[in-house]
Amino acid sequence: MSTAGGIFPRWRPDGKELYYIGPNSVMMATPITATGKTLEPGASVALFPTRIYGGGVDNAQGRQYDVTRDGRFLINTVLGDASSPMTLLQNWKPPAK
Repeated sequence: MSTAGGIFPRWRPDGKELYYIGPNSVMMATPITATGKTLEPGASVALFPTRIYGGGVDNAQGRQYDVTRDGRFLINTVLGDASSPMTLLQNWKPPAK
């Protein structure tokens, strides 16, 4: 459970953990145990620092991440100034082997 705040909570696909962005732009996870009709949060742990566009803590930006069914994260990440341009090849058909 967060004692310092957090934003944009998202359930892990199996419902046993809640992810959110901490106030320092770190991806956090809190295990959740369900007993009958009661939910018990465990201790939150920092997973990894993020470089989410807008810092990840601005409500006006909206949630800049999602969690896939297999538990991987998709994150709208800010790239450094030294990043290379991306080249997209369309309709490419490699030769048959």
